[in-house]
Amino acid sequence: MTLLIALSMGMFLAAAVVFHFYWGFGGQYGRNVAVPQREDGTPLFVPTATAMLAVAVVLSLILVAFVIYVMRFDLLLPRSLLRSGMVFIAVIFLARGLSWHPYVGLFKTVRATDFARNDTLLYSPGCVATGVGFLLLAWQG
Repeated sequence: MTLLIALSMGMFLAAAVVFHFYWGFGGQYGRNVAVPQREDGTPLFVPTATAMLAVAVVLSLILVAFVIYVMRFDLLLPRSLLRSGMVFIAVIFLARGLSWHPYVGLFKTVRATDFARNDTLLYSPGCVATGVGFLLLAWQG
């Protein structure tokens, strides 16, 4: 079961990394549904390439930390510190997925846009599942 959780989390994180690098380097596929939209369909903000690359780098670091933790690589860090890092990452993903922001999260109020539909079906549940997965992995040690 732990292997299935880890594989699912790894695939979700890897997909997020790939898409953010793709968009950061100018890719257009899926970009129109990657940013929260107002009720009229206009983007809430327009991220710069630098911002997308920064998100890709942060997600890459999270993925590397995840792999180090799951594979139990021998680092000079105490396991308790790594476990605390997993809990911290879990809180971030859970906060994103369970947000009460009007445009983002499972409890959003704007639900009729293309982004909102994808957020409800993919992004927020993926973040919640990943957050819960990080908590389970941290709990199991």
